[in-house]
Amino acid sequence: MKKFKYRGYDDKAVQQVGTLEAEDYAEAYAALNYQGIKVVKLEQTGATFGKSAENFLLKLKLGGQWRAVFFRELSVMLGVMTLHDSLKTLATAAKNHPSEKILSELVIAVGEGQTFGAALERFDTIFGGDAIQSITIAETTGNLQDVAARLAVQLERSYSTEKKIRGAMYYPVFVLLAALAAAIILINVTLPVFENFFAEQGNDLPLVTLIFLRGGKFLAENWTLIFFTLTLCGVVCVMIVRKVEAIKFFLDKLKMSVKLLREVELRNFFGRLSFLLESGVTLDEAMRLCADAVKNLYVKKILGDIKFSIERGGSLGALVAKENFPPLYVGLIVTGEAGGELVNMLRQCESMADFEIEDILRTLPAKAEIFGTLLAGLIVATMVFAVMLPILDVTSLL
Repeated sequence: MKKFKYRGYDDKAVQQVGTLEAEDYAEAYAALNYQGIKVVKLEQTGATFGKSAENFLLKLKLGGQWRAVFFRELSVMLGVMTLHDSLKTLATAAKNHPSEKILSELVIAVGEGQTFGAALERFDTIFGGDAIQSITIAETTGNLQDVAARLAVQLERSYSTEKKIRGAMYYPVFVLLAALAAAIILINVTLPVFENFFAEQGNDLPLVTLIFLRGGKFLAENWTLIFFTLTLCGVVCVMIVRKVEAIKFFLDKLKMSVKLLREVELRNFFGRLSFLLESGVTLDEAMRLCADAVKNLYVKKILGDIKFSIERGGSLGALVAKENFPPLYVGLIVTGEAGGELVNMLRQCESMADFEIEDILRTLPAKAEIFGTLLAGLIVATMVFAVMLPILDVTSLL
């Protein structure tokens, strides 16, 4: 028997939270439905490492664009058929595709009466908490088709941004790898020749050359130990960052000093907030949902502070100004509040943030090339210096 954790509401709209044992999701949902509990969230507790790894590998197989395609197709189908029929059609079309397992389970879950958001929770690693939260709200407000279309646009935009960033990194990484390969050849092939010659002459190699030579030998003889040591240190560092909130908060705050990452967070925030307000959610509740959806602890704290102040009558425009949002965004939000057009102004802010991101991405490849070339040049120049010194000494000896 498996254990499941659930959250839902009974017939008196009282929230019910707890755990139960069942063979699978279908049996767990049926048991809760029999008790008169409308399930909002249902997930298996104590998920094994193997299950997490399986979902991660499945996500890699699907690729970054699959989620956007899925929600795009779903939004089109919802215009002419029910959610269950739409998912069944998509599952049939995905025969022998990596997504077949996901879609089949979603068909079964929705067919048994589960909410779409609760069904997606089974694959939160693949769909992401933000998308699942949006779907849950859409089901409550009755505009699932529009939200699915909007999610498709957001996911397509996010995928495009990630793809451009990766593309900008290809050249500098290739140049650096070529420079490191040249350095390894020089250290292991060229420098030992000078070492033997200088030993026969009874002289010592220049200090810089000797450092590279001894360092190269040490790396060649102990590369296995070094690799495992660095891997272990990396795992320990990741665990410390995850466990120690103060360190993660500092790193998250440091990320926001990078303009590209800051604009991406702003774009996501403006888009999420405008969607929630348009769906009829109150401003303070929308801020709470936005804070819950954010993974960056620094941004989460800022949104939490804004939500706390709004509950006490604060103005969103004044609060975002206090939190040092860019002045142009602040002006639009203040104007939107004063004119009763906050949702439209938030959309404008989202568009402007998207424009800023595209502008940064246009110049990113050139900047990455310059940085990669300079770093590779520094590596090669250092190695040439280490080779030239013994050559000059050989010339003087002759």
